[in-house]
Amino acid sequence: MIDSKDTLAIRRREVAAKVIDGEAILINLSTGQYYSMGDVGGRVWSLIEQSCNSEGIATAIAAEYDVPAATAAADVAELVAELAAENLIETNGAVGGATPVARSSSKAAYSKPALSKFSDMAEIFAMDPPLPGLAQ
Repeated sequence: MIDSKDTLAIRRREVAAKVIDGEAILINLSTGQYYSMGDVGGRVWSLIEQSCNSEGIATAIAAEYDVPAATAAADVAELVAELAAENLIETNGAVGGATPVARSSSKAAYSKPALSKFSDMAEIFAMDPPLPGLAQ
């Protein structure tokens, strides 16, 4: 279980990721699975890339989106647990610092961040380069 104060880190040796127009696209290079997260999930991923902790990410989401802080905290914790279960992120054991929060008079519309998983291209990803997880 990930503590909300632990610094989150991307498993860089196994994950290729890019945030494009707010959407995060992730590929687990060891399994060939790929994932997508919409606007709020993309923002969460961007904060993970900055080595933030779950608590700081939830604070930033509540400040940037029209969502109560408790809802943001629960949704972020659920997403982080799912990302960890898919071996996309890990903790480095250190207690993370505060996340910089942009203050704005208007907040963006909120939708619960969700991780969509796709495996239809795993065999294609296995062709170039070979993925060790698919050899089994």
